[in-house]
Amino acid sequence: MDTTRWKSILVPRHTYDEIVAAAKIEGRTISGHMRIVFEFWKQKNLTKDDLAMLKEQVEIMKDDKEAVA
Repeated sequence: MDTTRWKSILVPRHTYDEIVAAAKIEGRTISGHMRIVFEFWKQKNLTKDDLAMLKEQVEIMKDDKEAVA
């Protein structure tokens, strides 16, 4: 697996089963479904300031990884 593009996450089995079922119903891959769910969650739950902080944090994490490499 190309870890520069993909990461694994652990979720409870029941949650995984529901994600797989929902993705199948919607005709998506698991990763495609998770992207849509996360985007929807961000739109409904985060303020503009929260989104800016999230973006900033991602950039910091990228910079940290590049500094180590």
